[in-house]
Amino acid sequence: MKRICFLIPDGVGIRNYLYSDILRDLKSEGFELSVWHGLDPKIIDQSQLRIGFRPESFPLATFKEDAVTQLFRESTCYARLLRGQEITSNPTILSNWHNGKFSFQKKMLIKLSELLGRTFRKYENILQTEKLLVSRLRGSQAYKVYKKQLSEIKPDILFCTHQRMPAATPAMLAASDLGIKTVTAIFSWDNLPKARLAIRPDYYLVWSEYMAKELQFFYPEIKEDQIRVTGTPQFDFYTKTDDIMSREEFAAEFGLDPEKKWVCFSGDDAKTSPHDSSYLRDVAQALADQQDIQLVFRQVPVETTARYSKVLEDFPKVVHINPFWEKGKYWQQFFPYPKDVSHLVNLAYHCATVINIGSTMALDFALFDHPGLFLKYDHEENQEWKTETVYWFQHFKSMDGLDAVGWINSKDEILTKVRLAIDHPDKVATDRQVWLKKITVDPRVQPASNRILQELKNLI
Repeated sequence: MKRICFLIPDGVGIRNYLYSDILRDLKSEGFELSVWHGLDPKIIDQSQLRIGFRPESFPLATFKEDAVTQLFRESTCYARLLRGQEITSNPTILSNWHNGKFSFQKKMLIKLSELLGRTFRKYENILQTEKLLVSRLRGSQAYKVYKKQLSEIKPDILFCTHQRMPAATPAMLAASDLGIKTVTAIFSWDNLPKARLAIRPDYYLVWSEYMAKELQFFYPEIKEDQIRVTGTPQFDFYTKTDDIMSREEFAAEFGLDPEKKWVCFSGDDAKTSPHDSSYLRDVAQALADQQDIQLVFRQVPVETTARYSKVLEDFPKVVHINPFWEKGKYWQQFFPYPKDVSHLVNLAYHCATVINIGSTMALDFALFDHPGLFLKYDHEENQEWKTETVYWFQHFKSMDGLDAVGWINSKDEILTKVRLAIDHPDKVATDRQVWLKKITVDPRVQPASNRILQELKNLI
């Protein structure tokens, strides 16, 4: 019997893999399953409630990278960002580099990484430096511990649930050196231009042909036969009719009026949209006199509502629905409960439209053929953060030539655009289905979990 081990280095892969059908489908096909993780044990309990069984679990020890290893990693990241900026002619690529408050040591590491990154920004030099990084990782304590543990787990395939986490690198490298086939999934539609492809497995699972080409564009060393187009499990949930509540049930649970049209304002994180509370206020003001509309607010799960509190106080008719997440001190301690899966499905199903700053929620809503509205105006004339910069980010190039979303270009347009999306959805974001199918394999045709199952079967 063949064994597949899912390496979950942090909370990012929980929803897509521990709550989706993938583990259940693999089990029904006769595979032995293991989960290798450093997560809160409560997460495995929640997974069992969702999928009906408890996979075998192994603890994943954590190790701190030494300064030299970090320098290799960060300098190659910076070099790839410089190269990415050059080959795309898109200056926003560099916005993915470090910014924020750091310790003195971290600032020095970043500055030195920038200096080194500039010196070997040519593609051939980047590859050579990454080879030095791999060589150094083979001498690390993490590599030795992971290699020993993998010899005990004995998987035929090691599947890392996303590609971004540096801590997964020595584990995947140890697996490859043991002759274990390695696979990862690209987690999000905006990940590839960010130069954070931390691991180098045998195979990559991507959302679409568009993403497959993007992967080879930024990483030409990855061969075409290493890439598998599967879609992403995060959209499979929208095909599950069991998760959809009746409008009356959903309204009763969250204090909504089932007779009104619901509009969802989906919050972003403070880095993506630092003026989010001002935008929520604008939308609330614009819709305040609309007797047939009810505004629903959901903040980004990893943040509180602190910056929105005054708006919610001033507009008590806004229905705030808190995400069903466990919050912790560290990222690894944040995780969604299964209830949040059905909550998102019902929001997208029952709300007429969603408003935000460039969120993937527009794709979620498109799965039920509801148009998304992106806010595209600034609050202060000379503010440093600008929506124009946001929509220049590389992943929005996927919208070029398409009427993918409705654009709200000023505060004065909010009511008009919302009414149009509610009353005439066929006239807003007319290419939303074309855009959706460009971004991901359509789960309504075949769920990503089925495609991933077939690809993993083919590898054994």
